[in-house]
Amino acid sequence: MRIVLSLLIATLIGFAGYRGFQLIELSKEVNEKKYDFAEVNKITYGLFNIDIWKDKIFSIIESKADGFEFGAKDLKGFKVQIENYLYGVHSEYIESGKLVEMFMDSQKKDKNKMMGLLMGLFKGGIEDQIKNIDFKDKIPGIADQMMGEFEKKIPELKKQITKQVSDMLVNESTSTLNDRRDVIYFKYSVDSQDAVNAVIEADILEAETITKSHIQQILAALLIAFLLLLFLQKQLTFKLAMVWLTIVCVVCLSLGLALPMIDLDARLSDVDLVLIGESLHFDEQVMYFQSKSIIDVTTTLLQGGTGDLKFVGFLILLFSIILPFLKMLLTTVYLYVKSAQKSQFVQTVIFYLGKWSMADVFVVSIFMAYIGFYGLLNSQLSNMAAGSDTVTIETVNYSQFSPGIIFFTLYCLLSIVMSMLIHRKKQKIYGDE
Repeated sequence: MRIVLSLLIATLIGFAGYRGFQLIELSKEVNEKKYDFAEVNKITYGLFNIDIWKDKIFSIIESKADGFEFGAKDLKGFKVQIENYLYGVHSEYIESGKLVEMFMDSQKKDKNKMMGLLMGLFKGGIEDQIKNIDFKDKIPGIADQMMGEFEKKIPELKKQITKQVSDMLVNESTSTLNDRRDVIYFKYSVDSQDAVNAVIEADILEAETITKSHIQQILAALLIAFLLLLFLQKQLTFKLAMVWLTIVCVVCLSLGLALPMIDLDARLSDVDLVLIGESLHFDEQVMYFQSKSIIDVTTTLLQGGTGDLKFVGFLILLFSIILPFLKMLLTTVYLYVKSAQKSQFVQTVIFYLGKWSMADVFVVSIFMAYIGFYGLLNSQLSNMAAGSDTVTIETVNYSQFSPGIIFFTLYCLLSIVMSMLIHRKKQKIYGDE
């Protein structure tokens, strides 16, 4: 009976471990796709991309220039302005005699003094001839001719406006954007943002279905194994049951450490702005995305952090990785080695230090971090979403717990149960079963 139960439990744990390995590999693939999706749809390439703004503004100006027309009222106003200007010129230069004076002054400066003398003799006649031209009465006709020429130049004026705006926008930007999207397009054998989004979203959706199935199978196998260990201790012996329970804890701990704990995903789903009477639209953009396991976080802190961050990474490594595995190892030693049962160090790690390790309270920290980040993101996104008459922003928060939190929590619970069972057995006269 003992052998049959052991084989059954070993099969269940082995199946859970195999599915767990598949889950870790699948999680790596999904995480890579999620980071690719976040990179392709990053806000840097959308709302914060100066090149896109240049294109959108140029399109607006170009459309405005194409539809640029002068109405009858505008043309009449321009004609009045031209006439007023010409009347002013007539009054200042002709009626006042200033034009003749300017002409005479220029002749006096000429080296031909005889010509200057002759011009002085005929000055009065010149003034009379200019007055006889009656330039003032011809001003309305001149204004009509100028307006006719102006109207002929309106198409060319439109082109010049468009060209000047285009040149201004091109010259305005001196920086270039480091665009990684081409590499991702090549990776998925597509050539556009919409195409790569469709491929990645389909892959992630399919992977999530498989992930749920794997998690359910792992939990079912471990639950059955735990119930067998809990209710059939006598058939297995207490020591052997605790050894199997230790292995179950190791499986849960390994999955909890290797799988992502939380996905933090904040996005702008839609951004609509009104500029110069025209609507500008930006599709969904990723503001922030992170999805890391405890091992990923520890590695990042130890390799790339400053001194204080390295210290935090070392604490996580010590209390959330090394100490839990040490506790599992010493638990097995404690069960079978008489000297270990009397060792103060072994007992401290199993019964006392384990209770205060960060592994058991880390779950609480994860929950608190999730609640804090979720509340912060919702608060900030809600403030952004409070749009005005010209700006409409729709935001969405896709942050969620990842599979790692499930198995890490399960490890903590099973570890506590195992410590309680061993400690209760210790209170009795503990011996061989």
